[in-house]
Amino acid sequence: MQKSAKLTAVYALIMDLPLSLVITLVALALSNIDAPGSLNGPNYIRMAIIAYVVTFFVNFIHAERWGFAFAVKRAQPGTFKFGLLLNLVVAGVFVVILDLIMTAVGMAASPAGFQFGPYIAACLKGFIPCYVPTLIIAMFWNGVADKWSRAICNEPAPEMPPQA
Repeated sequence: MQKSAKLTAVYALIMDLPLSLVITLVALALSNIDAPGSLNGPNYIRMAIIAYVVTFFVNFIHAERWGFAFAVKRAQPGTFKFGLLLNLVVAGVFVVILDLIMTAVGMAASPAGFQFGPYIAACLKGFIPCYVPTLIIAMFWNGVADKWSRAICNEPAPEMPPQA
């Protein structure tokens, strides 16, 4: 059963706040190594807001369906392994999209401007450092965000398919 648009939106608002704040901090700390001064209050707030908006819309891709399909073939729903496998896929989708967009935004705003070679290098450099905290946040915050959003929207959790 696919989440309704309302449930997806409420879930995104709850789930993506800590995700956006932490990932923006990690990304700016990485960029501060190559471009000192990029990790500052106004830049952090601006980039965190952009990340929050981007992640909101990424939720409508419904990457959890891909994660669920991947995890259900390898683990029993409701187990830690299942949650880890599901979130490996979902976190990967979020980080790839955020990495591509946020790196482009950051480079476009820099005095040097956007350059394709350094853009690709920055995307590759930032993937793992952003992926790990995204996965950790997803593992610990996803259940809370799902429970709260379902309570707010009065939508029950879907039934898990029987295992063979």
